[in-house]
Amino acid sequence: MSVSTLRLPDCPEDLDDAQVTQFYRDGYLAFENVLTAEEVEAGRMALSEITWRLMDEAREGRARVRKAKAGTKGNYAGTQVQEADGPFGIHFESSVEEPLALENAEAELKFRKLYGYHQAHPTFQSLVAHPRIKGFVERLLGQKVILKNEMALSKPPFIGSEKPWHQDNAYFDWLPLEAIATAWITLDDATVENGCMHVLSGRHKGEAFKHVHKIDCQIVEGRLDYSDAVPVEMKAGGAMIFSAMLPHQTPPNRSPHGRRALQFQYRGENTRQVSREEFGKVFAEADGSPATCALAEQVDG
Repeated sequence: MSVSTLRLPDCPEDLDDAQVTQFYRDGYLAFENVLTAEEVEAGRMALSEITWRLMDEAREGRARVRKAKAGTKGNYAGTQVQEADGPFGIHFESSVEEPLALENAEAELKFRKLYGYHQAHPTFQSLVAHPRIKGFVERLLGQKVILKNEMALSKPPFIGSEKPWHQDNAYFDWLPLEAIATAWITLDDATVENGCMHVLSGRHKGEAFKHVHKIDCQIVEGRLDYSDAVPVEMKAGGAMIFSAMLPHQTPPNRSPHGRRALQFQYRGENTRQVSREEFGKVFAEADGSPATCALAEQVDG
């Protein structure tokens, strides 16, 4: 894998035609200083507030606690804490055996993912509609967009797990494929050492790769050459927007520095949700075999 990293430009107020062309050529755009220092701090504080609140609710019996089934491995393991009557949940690293026994500050340092959280705090509602996030996605996709999904992705110091190579469309069931994009926004400096984003530039152009369930939903080994993958390091407040067809990955964090990122996934207003089977006919390998996690075989092959 390449060890050279990109030197990112500062975020412009608006995207020009050359940047739109670059997005369609490479499958992504990345900038420093998309958020101000004040917006970054507000995001960190909001994450703490909603995490602590849900953990308190769980200890009081007002939230659900879900243990992974025996034998569950990889990123599917780990305890989850969920709102009783809402979408917001916390998924802890598998090495965290009893998250409710931790103090809130320590528990916050050991989750791997928050999901369904943007309505839980006005800061996230604002960021979802941010002109340099949602506005840029709309410029790149050429249409109004709708928030499809959101996650806050953490790489806790020393224990942060790998997210294997995948394409986001492997999880979805919306068409057309090219009308889905993800915004990934850093709340901490993201480096090679603590698990920054890695991408395969230009490998988003219509080609689906078979995914299977192993560590996570991931591209089958041998489908791609990762030797020219590019690490995208960025400071806190930086962001990248990438196509849901772009293969990407984040390695484990073996450093003492945590890495938190907000992820907002948008779909164009012209998209339509289809059945799993219809989607599998479009998001398919060259021979027509389905490439999604849901329809591909559960083992390599």
